[in-house]
Amino acid sequence: MRNDEFKKLISYNIKDKLHYVSNTIVIEHISYEETNDIIVLALDYGKIYKPEPTPFSTFIQVIEGSAEVLVDEVFTNLQNGDSMIIPGNTASTIEAHQRFKMLSIILKK
Repeated sequence: MRNDEFKKLISYNIKDKLHYVSNTIVIEHISYEETNDIIVLALDYGKIYKPEPTPFSTFIQVIEGSAEVLVDEVFTNLQNGDSMIIPGNTASTIEAHQRFKMLSIILKK
């Protein structure tokens, strides 16, 4: 998937455009804006994603499968359709006990 595939005012099914790669975390940037960054990820079984902490809150939503999220030493299991907001300046870890896809939006303002 190329970033130019995501154009404004066109409908997309992100889940269908993002594909798993064996033993890999696939990260696609949809948009970088002054107010937010939109990223979609596909994690293969056993992979662990450790985003760099930012001063901004991050909204995440599982769009396929399920993920285990660790924030401030508290584990939360997110299923397909579940979402949460990770506060700014907070370390987090997201682990794939099965393949899953996730939408991540860094809320800058």
